[in-house]
Amino acid sequence: MIDHARHFRPALLAYLSSPTLIKLMKTAEKPSAHSQISVFMDSNEARRARAQRIKAAILKDDRFLLHPARSLPFDLLFRWGERAVHVEVKDFTSGGAGEPQSDYVASIVNRTGHLYRQVLAGREGQGPLAVMVPGDDDRVIQAICNLVYNRGIRGQEAEEKIAEYTSIVHQFEAECIGHNIQVWRLQADPWRRMLLNVRAMLRDGDMAAFRPRPAAGERQAVGLSLICGKGVGPARAAKILERFYLSLQPRGPECYLEDCPGIGPRVTASVRAALFVPPGWVSRREIR
Repeated sequence: MIDHARHFRPALLAYLSSPTLIKLMKTAEKPSAHSQISVFMDSNEARRARAQRIKAAILKDDRFLLHPARSLPFDLLFRWGERAVHVEVKDFTSGGAGEPQSDYVASIVNRTGHLYRQVLAGREGQGPLAVMVPGDDDRVIQAICNLVYNRGIRGQEAEEKIAEYTSIVHQFEAECIGHNIQVWRLQADPWRRMLLNVRAMLRDGDMAAFRPRPAAGERQAVGLSLICGKGVGPARAAKILERFYLSLQPRGPECYLEDCPGIGPRVTASVRAALFVPPGWVSRREIR
């Protein structure tokens, strides 16, 4: 087997561990929740036509801050405090005769193994790597067909080669996932969605917006079910609550609900409406 990474990996790995990149990926202070995510674009990527569309998406989103282009091992580097995400963009190109029709597909099936080497280096480098493909399954299949036909293959042989290349692409993507390297197929509004993905990765995501919103009379049962986990569903929790209250118990003699950071009278009222709070432990103003 040919080791495609033999000549490529040492130089790239050296860069990934270089003081220049480490300086980019670290900061003296932990960022606040409202601080911007820094974006660095590779100098070669900045000369591509798609770079203008990427820049437009970044400049439109004030949660990101675009820095001048510089030499990078991958197309994009996103940094938020000490966290970083690398993104390698593989789109669909239309070359002339004898040229690959898809940067993404050709970089997987061609013998040069360019994307293979990048993925190996990304796996061993600092920060996660994502391969971003601005297209869906239909575009990938069309790119494979273009690649086969552009090589002069026709008839039954073409059908077999298309099936072979499709299998190679699918297997490559599965192996990427197995090595914690994400592959994003983003057809609609790809650059904005790329930024959404990056932001969720750097800030650990937030599923609170998608949490269940039960009716007022069901909230305690759902909450108890979530706390207890497997074996206690909402129906069983409701039976328990027919005989017991869900309550907050103070952890010490000087524990008051309104002393908790971010808890004011309005939130206190919401908590008391949902849970039983022992008298005298809501506010210091109350007389026990």
